[in-house]
Amino acid sequence: MASRVLIVESPAKKVKIAGFLGAGWQVLASLGHVRDLRPDELDVDIENGFKPSYHLIKERSNAVKAIQRAIEQADEVYLASDPDREGEAIAWHLSEACRKQLKGKRVFRITFNAITAEAVRAAVAQPRAIDLQLVRAQEARRIIDRLVGYLVSPLVSRLLDGRLTAGRVQSVCLRLVVERERDIQRFVATPYFTLDARFEGFLARYWTAAATPAENLSRLELDQALAALATAVFQVERASTTEKMRRPHPPFTTSALQQAASKAFAFAPERTMEIAQKLYENGWITYMRTDGVGVVAEAAVEARQLIAERYGQAYVPDQIPVYVTSVANAQEAHEGIRPTHAVQTTLPDTVDEDGRQLYELIWRRFVASQAVEARYQYTQARILVSGVPGEFRAQGRQLLHDGFLAIYEEPLDEGEMSETDQLLPPLQNGQVLTRLAWLAADHMTQAPGRYTEASLVQKLEREGIGRPSTFAGMVALLKQRHYAEIKQRRLQPTELGVGLWEFLDRAFPTVFTYSFTSDLETQLDRVAAGQLDGQRVIETFWKSFEPSLRALSGQIDERRAARQRAIQTGQFCPVCQKPLVRREGRQGPFIGCSDYPTCRYTRSDVA
Repeated sequence: MASRVLIVESPAKKVKIAGFLGAGWQVLASLGHVRDLRPDELDVDIENGFKPSYHLIKERSNAVKAIQRAIEQADEVYLASDPDREGEAIAWHLSEACRKQLKGKRVFRITFNAITAEAVRAAVAQPRAIDLQLVRAQEARRIIDRLVGYLVSPLVSRLLDGRLTAGRVQSVCLRLVVERERDIQRFVATPYFTLDARFEGFLARYWTAAATPAENLSRLELDQALAALATAVFQVERASTTEKMRRPHPPFTTSALQQAASKAFAFAPERTMEIAQKLYENGWITYMRTDGVGVVAEAAVEARQLIAERYGQAYVPDQIPVYVTSVANAQEAHEGIRPTHAVQTTLPDTVDEDGRQLYELIWRRFVASQAVEARYQYTQARILVSGVPGEFRAQGRQLLHDGFLAIYEEPLDEGEMSETDQLLPPLQNGQVLTRLAWLAADHMTQAPGRYTEASLVQKLEREGIGRPSTFAGMVALLKQRHYAEIKQRRLQPTELGVGLWEFLDRAFPTVFTYSFTSDLETQLDRVAAGQLDGQRVIETFWKSFEPSLRALSGQIDERRAARQRAIQTGQFCPVCQKPLVRREGRQGPFIGCSDYPTCRYTRSDVA
């Protein structure tokens, strides 16, 4: 019997997958990446076409040796790292690290979106070659990120006198938080007023003659409106009733899952991904790093059957719903996040509470996505007022069929208000109404709120900044580096974070922008699709980046030269009697001995 080796990333998958495949298979784990650029070296040859220099990761050496030994005894090798660009790159790096052992072997790349017997066996039955276009896209991203992080961070640290880091995407994430804080600080609250009239059974909102809502009324305008309306006659000018459908949300993407878990359970994005990773590795859910929203037909059919059994046939749509993402730069290479089997409505008690909660959230969102729309009856009325140029408008909503809402409704963020329903009585065109009361209320305009971790992830996704696999890490890094802190569940930039961003904004005015970052993601997508050369993307980036980098290095040189300049003080060292000089140090000017480093006498430069 042929001997086959299958290599995954995580040890948690090994036993389960080995059980699916049976005799003749050996399953090993690479523990993620096995080769990378060294952490303490640039390892990118800028003068030689930005060629990367990869090295075996020390912590992976034992795993690689075990894989190499297994390959030597095998006839076929299946590289089964995760089904994304990063996973494709891991498969390629594995093949390079084991090139000698793979010589003469049959080598396959396989991917599966769920760790189930069906998914794994189907993947083995349809192997392919490593997709080098995906590898080149990931490599281009890695090189560009290394150029930014490795070359900028030391310069920023020297100029700002601190251990600071700058990242191509991390810094743009920080920019969002800082700019929101600036918007809040610039905001000036202003009062406004609303005016409602209470009629028999419903409320109507006053609109001005310019057809703008009453929120635009000043105190003077409100008083004038109330005086003019005191003896007015109210008459229904037009009343209409229509039915409208509310469509369910699609299955979760990575970003949507992080947002919903934050709202429902106050999970930080990184915590959500930790839990989702375990659920995936244990075969409960499909792959959790995705910006796709589609599902395979088999999963949809299973969900439809469950909906019919549990909720009734009236909750099953005639056709399987089709969803298309609206996210900028979405790759949609994978399904949305869903349970591997919809019939698994809950998880056993052996799974911790956080895992069970997140699974139920994923289950409800997916099953609801395959249910019918909710159906509402909307009633609208336009009410004219005699002798007054304005009008009143009323609208009401009545739920006729709950549809998907019987299964799932999106959790609300802190401060969010759910839609309120108002039932309007039957109204006829021309009907005269009797006003029962005025309801005038004063309000203040509200400053934009600070980002929650969930809303920041949503903004990153909307702007096309980063990828699903990076969102949680970016937000976590802001907290770990103390560039932002959580206050009342919202992100507030620290003084350190504000100072860092202001510096980067001045030093790199074209690099850390939303459009530049998003455009680069689009270019990397084109590399992955074989439409653009990765080398060209790196070179184009360098042309935009290098002038600012050179200018920043010049500032370092100027500061170093200033520190080396010594100004005679006319005084003498109390230790060795050599002349004392004034120098510029990291902490400002100081007095020191001119015979440094033989004599190390210094004192502060205080008059």
